Amino acid sequence: MSPSSSCLALALGSLATILGAVSPAAGEPKRHVLDFSGQGSAFVVKEPPGWFADSTIARAFGADVIFYPVTGDPHSPGTPLVRVLVMTKASTDTGAELNHYVNAFRSRYRNFALRDGSATHPHYRAYSKGFCVQGKFCEYVTYLNPGQSSNLLLLVTLHRRGHSVASSELTAYQRVVASLEAN
Repeated sequence: MSPSSSCLALALGSLATILGAVSPAAGEPKRHVLDFSGQGSAFVVKEPPGWFADSTIARAFGADVIFYPVTGDPHSPGTPLVRVLVMTKASTDTGAELNHYVNAFRSRYRNFALRDGSATHPHYRAYSKGFCVQGKFCEYVTYLNPGQSSNLLLLVTLHRRGHSVASSELTAYQRVVASLEAN
């Protein structure tokens, strides 16, 4: 095998590890499963249908990975953006982490509507809220606590500028939250 074909095989093998397909149910299109690891954290997340996952530009958005509609541009103000950030737990009280987020939001924006979050996870405790500043943006926030055996805390946000979040956008966000697994 030539050096260039060895490099190509290695690159394709690495890509297959990162973008392995989920076994699809009958008639359901394949979705990518992304496996991330680095600097003391590892997690797996599934790409929701009609959305694109991007880890190459995620840091510019303060995240480990971002998701946006395949027809959108993450740099465009009109594109909804789901961000996933993996952090080390500062405490075991994840509810307090969300309350800190709410208080920081409250100090920055006086006139906002606070909503109960609608994201859940099949295995982890989820703490979720929604914030909307009329005419400016809506943001949903979910903290996931993988349990006492993990030192990780997962933060997922959905941000939509200009108007309320559409139901399809909220569904994609909920799918991202439900699919996350900390390793």
